Amino acid sequence: MSKKEKKVKKVVKKEQKKEELEEKEELEELEELEELEELEEKEELEELEELEELEELEEKEELENN
Repeated sequence: MSKKEKKVKKVVKKEQKKEELEEKEELEELEELEELEELEEKEELEELEELEELEELEEKEELENN
């Protein structure tokens, strides 16, 4: 193999590694985003449940007052 071929092979290998790294980073970012979205959904759900509980409490109080 000539020096030029070796150099080309080395550069190609470097590029492949770089691409793999970028893909891995993108995947990690995606996973983090998904986790964040899940967390936000969970928080929203909890808020909704709290709201429902509050409404039920208010209704109960109203009924008791009447």
